Amino acid sequence: MEMATVKIKLFGLLSIYGGPRTVSVQANTVGEALKIAGAMGVDKSLLKEALIFVNDRPVRNSRRTYKLNDGDEIALLSPSGGG
Repeated sequence: MEMATVKIKLFGLLSIYGGPRTVSVQANTVGEALKIAGAMGVDKSLLKEALIFVNDRPVRNSRRTYKLNDGDEIALLSPSGGG
């Protein structure tokens, strides 16, 4: 099975502490893409907490098994808090 080539964009703290702001990876699921991003230097603890969007749509319950297609764009946003 051929892997999909997707782009991962980092926002918030992920873009500051996570490594490169944009990376291209080959993966079939969001979980695979996140694992590859972690191996490329993106902070794994931030990845675990990230809000995930694929093509501007939120991915919640199926974040690890969400199927990717060639050309998809994954946006990872670090959660924020404040008072």
